Amino acid sequence: MKKIAVFLCCCVAVFLCFCVSMAPMFSTRADAMAGPAPDSEKVVVEEVVVVETAGAFLIDNFESGSLKYPREWWIFEIEEGEVVSNSGLTGGDPKVAAEVGSYSLLLKGPATDWYAGGCGTYLAQPKVNLSQYNTYQLDIYGNGPGSGSIKIEIIDDDNNNWEVEQDPANNYVPIYDDRIIYDVRVDWNGWQRVSIPLDDFVDDNPGVGDDIWNPEQIGGSGGFLQTQFICIAPKGDGSVNYNVDNIMLITEE
Repeated sequence: MKKIAVFLCCCVAVFLCFCVSMAPMFSTRADAMAGPAPDSEKVVVEEVVVVETAGAFLIDNFESGSLKYPREWWIFEIEEGEVVSNSGLTGGDPKVAAEVGSYSLLLKGPATDWYAGGCGTYLAQPKVNLSQYNTYQLDIYGNGPGSGSIKIEIIDDDNNNWEVEQDPANNYVPIYDDRIIYDVRVDWNGWQRVSIPLDDFVDDNPGVGDDIWNPEQIGGSGGFLQTQFICIAPKGDGSVNYNVDNIMLITEE
């Protein structure tokens, strides 16, 4: 009997250790859609390298080869969302192809009801004025007409707390802040540069916030808080396949 008791105790201990080690894998994917990564995984604001040049603010060019530094990205639902080499990505606009560097962000995977997942990153930092920029720019590598679309989302801070509170019961729409969007259909082969005036973005959650794009850090507001890419397939049961690089805010005349 003593041997049996010892054996049962060992089994229970092994089971408990297994449950603890697997716990992170059982967290819902919906949590990832709710916005930034959990606080324990966030990059501390002071660690983020802010790259500003005359008339431009670099969000990311992925030359670190990482989604954790210098800017942390959260990935949700997409089957493949990772930094990859650009060595085999040729064609398209020669000027853009020459400026993409060594790495880009691959977004690839099957969709369910058009939706294939996405990614996002938090932008707001104290005393970093993003209101001076009027255009959202990125380089996209397409794989032809079946590549899919990218819904670009940007969110401001209307309740002055530097956070984006979202409603998990309603597709994680922001509860207090404006979310404005622009859809880019990727139907080309190779690299192309896409420049979108912020005035061309449209309000995706009317009646929430003040329905005005407020990127300024005034009155306690964090201003321009974050951006996300939502990956949309060309058909309901289709897939997406493209790379993004050199994501930045710029000022155009």
